[in-house]
Amino acid sequence: MTHARRRCNLILTLLLLAGFTFTSWFSFYMAHNSLSEGIVDDALPLTSHLISTDLQKQLQAPIYVAQSMAQNHFIHLWLNDSDASDDQLFIFLDKTKQLFQSQTSFLVDHKTLTYYHYDGRTHKLDLNSQETLWYQQAIAPSHRDYLLNVDVTPQDNFTAIVYVNHKIVLNDELLGVAGVGIQLYDLQTLINQYQAQYHRKVYFSDHQGRLLFYNQSLLPNRTLKSEFDSHHSAIAKQENYKFSVKQNGVQRLINSRYIPELGWHLLVEQEFTTQTTLTDALIANLLLGVVITLCILAIAQLTFNQYQSRLEAIALTDKLCNVLNRQAFEPQLQKHIYRAKLGRVPLSLLLLDIDHFKQVNDQHGHLVGDRVLKHFAQLCQSVAHNSDIICRWGGEEFMILMPNSYLNHAQQLSEKLREKLAACKCEVAITISVGVAQYQPQESEDEFIKRADDALYRAKNQGRDRVELAA
Repeated sequence: MTHARRRCNLILTLLLLAGFTFTSWFSFYMAHNSLSEGIVDDALPLTSHLISTDLQKQLQAPIYVAQSMAQNHFIHLWLNDSDASDDQLFIFLDKTKQLFQSQTSFLVDHKTLTYYHYDGRTHKLDLNSQETLWYQQAIAPSHRDYLLNVDVTPQDNFTAIVYVNHKIVLNDELLGVAGVGIQLYDLQTLINQYQAQYHRKVYFSDHQGRLLFYNQSLLPNRTLKSEFDSHHSAIAKQENYKFSVKQNGVQRLINSRYIPELGWHLLVEQEFTTQTTLTDALIANLLLGVVITLCILAIAQLTFNQYQSRLEAIALTDKLCNVLNRQAFEPQLQKHIYRAKLGRVPLSLLLLDIDHFKQVNDQHGHLVGDRVLKHFAQLCQSVAHNSDIICRWGGEEFMILMPNSYLNHAQQLSEKLREKLAACKCEVAITISVGVAQYQPQESEDEFIKRADDALYRAKNQGRDRVELAA
């Protein structure tokens, strides 16, 4: 199976790469008259897509942390408790900052408009002040629960930070805002990597229209309106927008892409001069081919895995009862017997048999008998522990292997199963006889099963509907 999968993946990879390589070279020679359009329509959007996808992954962590803080049960209790200790909150904020290695963490209580900083400082927010504009924007009604805001505040030593401000809402009531922050400088390092990798300028427009990382500056005094006056409205309104501007004799081709998870617009720019060649378009096409090839290979691999898992399930699972069959159970039994020998840990085995099951089939038919078996298997699964292993041993016989369980625990489980069976509403009333055995040192697999089988035989001879322990 593994060899066939590798061969299929290799053939599929070669075909896809060959196809994309041929297509890319064909486009290379056909694009002489449409170079500018190709960069604007293909290369820049592709670069924008790749960068936005990777950037979302990079910023997913602080967004997730802020979301976890806003949904934290402790935060909800603390905000609803007027007598709650501030020290506990500061400990929570500090631990959150340290655990996720963020630059800062904070909480705002909407009732008191108190800002709590992770280092123990607090202050009151003035909603009439320009400095609290970030908070008013964060709590404003919108389709998103969080807002990314770039700011320089005295609370964080006037360091440029990307704050993830997440609303805290409980039962449709706004309780406040919680969040974390990462240094804008750390994001600039990532932007520099993108620019070096794709040989294009990369910068952002935040929700206020400010241009971030424009001309290698963290927070330049530039906005969409001041830099692209005739296009800033279209950029702000459209998810994808392509345009060009001419400055100092150089044509700048720009692609804008809105990233809803961040609330920012990503702008990728390339200068189009007489020295520009078709190499960028070729690389973009090849890169697209690699990305699509990887996606197709991932889908193919997933299909193979699902097919293999389905085959394994068919081979190892009893189709009627949805528990392990005998073929799959025996290796599990051998493994746990070896562990019991090696580590001297307890191991118990239940051998269960439905009493007078032949009469069920004779009087009610085999379809009813099948439903009774299925119902009994489901009952075993509901009573057994997560570590217990259930098997249909044959016909109306079942086994339950209980790792790390002594004989008395196995007996309790047997009695519980028998009592539940008596109390449940089954299509046909049935009872069970159970033989219980605990593994003894140096005992073989067959001897272990035989002692459980002898106990079951005793239970049947003594009137059935009972549990007997092996000697």
